Amino acid sequence: MGQLWAPTVIFQSLVMRFVKKAAKLDAAMKFKSLQANARVIKHYRSKILKSITQSIRDRVESAYNRMADDPVKFLGGLQWLYQDIIRVESDISPCFPADYEIYSLYLREYHKALNTIVKKIAEAKSDASVLLALHEWLKEYKTNMKELHVPPELLDPPLLDGKEQLLIEDYVQLIIRKLDEWSANLMKTEIIEFTKREEAPELDNENLYSMQGGVILFQMVNQQIDLAAESGQGAILARVVGESNRVMRGIQEQWTKIIELEFKRQIEKPEEAAGGLVEYCIALANDQVKSADFCEALLARLEPLVSEKYRLPISERLNDAIDGYLDVAKRCMQTLIDMVFNDLKPATKNLFQPPWYDGIMRQIVETMKDYMADYQSYLNSALLDLLTEDLMDAFIVTYLNALASAPKLKMPLAAERFKEDVTEVFKFFSTLSATKDVEARFGVLELVLSMLEASKDIAFLSFWSFAKIHGPNVAFVEVLMRARSDFDRSAVNEIMDSVKRKIKEDGLTDRSHIPFF
Repeated sequence: MGQLWAPTVIFQSLVMRFVKKAAKLDAAMKFKSLQANARVIKHYRSKILKSITQSIRDRVESAYNRMADDPVKFLGGLQWLYQDIIRVESDISPCFPADYEIYSLYLREYHKALNTIVKKIAEAKSDASVLLALHEWLKEYKTNMKELHVPPELLDPPLLDGKEQLLIEDYVQLIIRKLDEWSANLMKTEIIEFTKREEAPELDNENLYSMQGGVILFQMVNQQIDLAAESGQGAILARVVGESNRVMRGIQEQWTKIIELEFKRQIEKPEEAAGGLVEYCIALANDQVKSADFCEALLARLEPLVSEKYRLPISERLNDAIDGYLDVAKRCMQTLIDMVFNDLKPATKNLFQPPWYDGIMRQIVETMKDYMADYQSYLNSALLDLLTEDLMDAFIVTYLNALASAPKLKMPLAAERFKEDVTEVFKFFSTLSATKDVEARFGVLELVLSMLEASKDIAFLSFWSFAKIHGPNVAFVEVLMRARSDFDRSAVNEIMDSVKRKIKEDGLTDRSHIPFF
C-alpha cells in the first residue's frame, strides 16, 4: 500500500521544531467562516492594520510585564513569538489580500515591540547576568529568524540598532562597579576595626589571629570572575581579572599606608594610640597570606579555561596581586620587628657605652622573648620563620651599628663582654630556629669578635677572614680598629695600610647583606 508523506521543514534547533509542532491552530478556517458574512466596513483596512499593530504591542508588553522582575525568564520564554510567526505565515496571511502584506506587518511590529523591551532591559543594567543573558539571546534571535526564513529587511533596524557588543562593555563596567563598591565598603569596615582596635582580633580554626577581609573579598572576586567566564570570551575574562588586580592592589596600598600611620602614631603619640597594634598586625599579616593562597587557587582554576593568548595576562595580573599580598605581609612583619626595637631603645642606646660593661643583654633578650611568645602563638608558621630570620638580622645590624658608634673600647673587657653577649643571644635564637641557621647568621659576629680580639700582628689575618665572606667594609673595620683602647694611632695606620693595599690588589668589593656602618 502506498503512503502519502506531507512535506515538513527541518530546523536545526529543537526549539524551532517544537514551535513548528505547536503551530497547528486552524485559524484560517475560522477566519473564512466569518468572512462569508462580513459587511463592508468604512476604512476597514486602516482600522484592522492598526488593531493588529496594537494587539502585537500589547501582547509583547503584557508578556514582559508578567516577568519584569526576571528579564532572563522573559527572554527564555519567548518561544510563543516564533510560534506566532509560523501561524501568521501559514494560517493568517492567506486570509488577507496580498497587498495587505500581513506577514510583513506582523514581523515588523513584533520586531519593533521586542526592540522596545530589549532596550528597556539593556538600559536598566540591573545585573551583569541579565546583560550577558540578553547578549546571548540576541544571537539566538538572529539564528531563529534565519531558520524561519524571515527576510532580513523585515528585521531592520536590528535590535539595539545592532550595537549588542555594547552590552558586553556595559556588562564589564557593571562588574567593575560592583567590585569597586563592595571593596570600598569592605575596606571602610576593615580600617575602622584595625585603627580603633576595640576588641582583640578573631581567631581562625587554627587559633591564629585573623581578619575577614581576605575571605570576603575573594568571595566577591570569584563571583564576578565567574560571571565573566560565563561570557565564553577570553578577552572579557582577562579584562575582569585585570580589574580585580587593580582592586587588590588598591587595597594593598591602603593597608601599607594604614600600617605606617598607625606605627607612627604608636611611636610619636603613644598616649593617643589604641592598644593592640601588635595583635592586629599579626592578624593582617595572616590575612595577606590567606589572600595570596586564594589568588593562587583562582589562577589554577582560570588557566585551563582560556587560550594561551589570555593565559599570560591573567597569570601576570594574578601573580602581581600575589606579590602585593606578600609585600603587605612583610610590611606587617617589619612593623612587628620595629615595635620590638622601639621598646628596646633604652637598652640598645647603651650598647658599647659605659653601662654596657655591666651587662644589658639579658634585658634585650627578655624583651625579644616576650614579643616572640605572642608571635609564636598567633602568627602563621611560614611568616614566623621569616620574621625570626629578619629579627636576627635586625639584632645583628643594631648591635654592629652600635659598635661602629662606640667610644674607646676598654680592652680586653670589651671583647669579653662582646663574647658573652653573642653567647646569650645565640642561645635565645636557637630556641626559635635551627642551630645551623642561627650559626650561619651569627658567623659575622664571630668574625667581628675575632678582629676585636686580634693582636696587632694578626689583625690583618682576622680582617682577611672577615673580608673573604662579607667584603672589606673598610669604614667599619677602621672605626673598629680605632675604637680599641689597646691600639695607638700608628698601630691602626699600619693595619689599615695593609688592609687597603690588599683590597686594591685583589679588587675586593662589599657583598654582605648586613649593612655595616
